[in-house]
Amino acid sequence: MMERYIDTAALKDLATQASAISLDCHCLQRDLQGWAAWPVGYHEDDFVQLGTLARYSPDESIIDEYHPAGTSYWSNDAPIAPRFYPYNQSAVWQCRSCERLYLRHNDDGAYHVAPRIRLACATLIVDAQHPNDGRERAAI
Repeated sequence: MMERYIDTAALKDLATQASAISLDCHCLQRDLQGWAAWPVGYHEDDFVQLGTLARYSPDESIIDEYHPAGTSYWSNDAPIAPRFYPYNQSAVWQCRSCERLYLRHNDDGAYHVAPRIRLACATLIVDAQHPNDGRERAAI
């Protein structure tokens, strides 16, 4: 079964809806404003996957990041640009209890895979363009 593709506009809509949630929840135990390792004590079944931001396979997707203001991968205020890494390989997840929205991806290192999670903040989502639409090479 193919995952549901979520485009930038749909992601922003979902994140905007989630930003209105004011309930206290176990998913707020850690600061997830920026990318973080999957926290100890968080359970996979407390979240439900809504879809993916990945338009292309990992082999076809760029690994360029988008940081026009000098932020970094780890910055809490780094833009969420779905055509750029790591967002172009991220899935969109929702907390089952409060319905806050999160992004998840696996950071593949040389000797390990590290699951990462980040709160999807609507004000940081940008529709940044890429010459090949986020693909390593232009489609032939």
